[in-house]
Amino acid sequence: MKWSNYSKLKTAKKVAFEKVAEEKDSDNNVIKDAYVTLTQKQFDSETGEAMNDNKREISLSELESEKDRYDSDMATAKVISDELAVMIADFKKL
Repeated sequence: MKWSNYSKLKTAKKVAFEKVAEEKDSDNNVIKDAYVTLTQKQFDSETGEAMNDNKREISLSELESEKDRYDSDMATAKVISDELAVMIADFKKL
């Protein structure tokens, strides 16, 4: 999923977070901790027929890390843009 489409897909009820309960064995021992999945509905592009949902286990730290990466990219792009503005100004002085 493209992160930029999340709100649109959420509004259309095509993507959602789901909390999955912990799993226990017959002795009531936890064999898998609770976790969160990002579930996205899938459709056949030719027929429009619904397919199995795409479920991906995801953590808050993964989302925060991804956001930090994009924030860093934006900061780098801003520095480059500012330097290009200076170069354009110098060029126009010729």
